[in-house]
Amino acid sequence: MALKTQIRLRQPAKLDLVGDRLVVAGIGAGFEGTIGLRVLGPRGALLGAGTAQSAAGGVGIGEFSTTLSLDSAPKAGSRVTLQVFGDNPGLPEGPDPGFDLREVELIYFPKLRGFLLYRVEPGDTLTAIVRKTRDFGRTTVAKIVAANPRISDPDLIQVGWQLRIPLQD
Repeated sequence: MALKTQIRLRQPAKLDLVGDRLVVAGIGAGFEGTIGLRVLGPRGALLGAGTAQSAAGGVGIGEFSTTLSLDSAPKAGSRVTLQVFGDNPGLPEGPDPGFDLREVELIYFPKLRGFLLYRVEPGDTLTAIVRKTRDFGRTTVAKIVAANPRISDPDLIQVGWQLRIPLQD
């Protein structure tokens, strides 16, 4: 009988905003039910690593959920890569970092408390949006641009766009 691992990542999703601690959830299995996790920085440096335990244990695919803390951090707005995989300790012939690797690109902000969703109104500029939202937390034009990949030119935003406004301590 040939058994196969399977990982499906449910959270976080592609280009989600994340902070120093992120919740990782999905379904899957690995060696004895262990799911491996790691976050790589923009240049591939290891920022944090951990494991999650599949609810099915070592015999099947089950749900998993855990919180992963980053040991080191890049600058605000950096793209980082979360890797989730079936752990394979002691298997030198196995793939690195593990079986059934799933990767998702995320946008990192240190000390992120969350974000606001803001709909662009007639006459808005990013500077005006920073002023309008400052009572909720600190942000900058550069951080709004980093949090919203659809913005290719900070001077050109369109009425009706929904923007994420990252809020940091």
